[in-house]
Amino acid sequence: MLIAVLLVACGPGIRTKEKVQEAIINRMKNNSGLDVNSLDVNITAVTFQKNMAYATVSIHPKADPSLQSMVIKYTLEARDGKWVVTNVADSQGHGMQGQPGASSGQALPPGHPAVNGSDGQALPPGHPAMPMSGGTQTLPPGHPPLTGGTGTQK
Repeated sequence: MLIAVLLVACGPGIRTKEKVQEAIINRMKNNSGLDVNSLDVNITAVTFQKNMAYATVSIHPKADPSLQSMVIKYTLEARDGKWVVTNVADSQGHGMQGQPGASSGQALPPGHPAVNGSDGQALPPGHPAMPMSGGTQTLPPGHPPLTGGTGTQK
């Protein structure tokens, strides 16, 4: 019985590249502030696992083909017969701005570590220290100054 419910909920009706792309574009329109109509948004890979979809997306401005595409990874969950984006990360798997807790006003799940660390919250083990407002940060030799920062070189 449970298998039948899962098959209906995650059936082939939504397990398509087009349905995943539709959910991602809706997410971009509603949460990113980007003019999606000025971008080429292409899903370069999508996999389905139970009620989850994992998509790699290439985004490129239509107006300038000389610019390199940005690659973003999306995790989606099937809910009520449609895909819902649950995570957005860059091509290396790092979380993106605009995610819950990244100054978006949305709460992180219980027990989730702070996103930016500059608010006095603990950073993950091994993470480099984040400068506080008005502070300085030591940069490696030859590193250009941080925009708006007061970094000093070693």
